[in-house]
Amino acid sequence: MIRPTGGWRGRAAKGSVVAAAGYAAAVWLDMEPQPLPYVVWSVVVLTTAYLVIDTVDVPTAEWQQGPPPADRVDEASSDLRVLSSHVQSDQPSDALAHRLVGLARTRDPDLGDTLGRELAVTRRLSPADIDRILTRIEDVRDRR
Repeated sequence: MIRPTGGWRGRAAKGSVVAAAGYAAAVWLDMEPQPLPYVVWSVVVLTTAYLVIDTVDVPTAEWQQGPPPADRVDEASSDLRVLSSHVQSDQPSDALAHRLVGLARTRDPDLGDTLGRELAVTRRLSPADIDRILTRIEDVRDRR
């Protein structure tokens, strides 16, 4: 958060003095200033001026580069095909289990072996089972 260089009370006092001097000058020059519109105008102009003054010495913002994007365009659509065919088919194949085990092995070889043993029998995985397995894989990644 940007802290003003002076206290807000000091700024309000300085602004009031400048506004009063401007009002006195307008009366002295026979400009017939309206008190209420002049006060509103002074508040707007002084607030804008103080905001500009506060942002002058702030360093410029810089974008931080994230990790390089993984080239998974074909892989993601292939994963989606495997997942949807697993859910829709009468006799599920072991393709989804192989994908999950492969993903687990890239994160942690021991977890991949454990999942390989758990998913050795070809069966339909429920969405809850898939979610549980993916959560285990993500937990390994988050611990690192």
